[in-house]
Amino acid sequence: MSSKELKTAPIYEVFFSYQGEGLYTGLPQIFVRFAGCNIKCGYCDTAYSIKISDKAVYITACELLKQIKKTYKANKKSFTCGKPSVAFTGGEPLIYAGFLAYIIPALKKEGFSIYLETNSTMPKQLKKILNLCDVVSMDFKLASDCKKSFWKEHEEFLKLSKKKSFIKCVITNKTKFKEIQKSAAIIKKISKNTHFILQPSTTKKDIPKPVNLYKFYSYILKELPNAHLMTQMHKIYRIK
Repeated sequence: MSSKELKTAPIYEVFFSYQGEGLYTGLPQIFVRFAGCNIKCGYCDTAYSIKISDKAVYITACELLKQIKKTYKANKKSFTCGKPSVAFTGGEPLIYAGFLAYIIPALKKEGFSIYLETNSTMPKQLKKILNLCDVVSMDFKLASDCKKSFWKEHEEFLKLSKKKSFIKCVITNKTKFKEIQKSAAIIKKISKNTHFILQPSTTKKDIPKPVNLYKFYSYILKELPNAHLMTQMHKIYRIK
């Protein structure tokens, strides 16, 4: 990879909001949305970010750092405790692991903590920046909605990130019980205390049946000590 490729990446937006899902729901964050994803899930709520369209802007790490600092300054009063958090999301941020390895040290010097949102299918890329991340929000992607399974990749990813990660798994009306069983088995094998969150889809066509949610959640409660059933709060409050 060239020096230029390391220093630029396609970005759709940089904005302030509150984390709407997972263990850190309600946390004020500066979000950086990368363009492009290596997989395509039927329930994706930012489907536009799967591809790199002409709306994405290639910017340098220096330019992005300026945008993040500017966004933080405009919303500084919302960051009431701890280090201000920057969430890298997408799309899939790890496509640009070289770029992240270049910009994150600069963000750390400015006092920001780093929150990585990822589909956890790229363990080799994770190795490049794992030591720079504070929190890794990793997804388990299921074949019922994402066309193929990634059990091998997820397993390797969790082995690497288990000290920093929690896992989310979107549940739809297509989700199979055997997929929940497989997910629980991998977590139990590698890091049984890792928090595992079942996240019901809020998209009208994908909403799972309550009876299935109960079945899935009852099962993981028996298998894992840190099992949760949580929805996407930003959808309920209609915030970005």
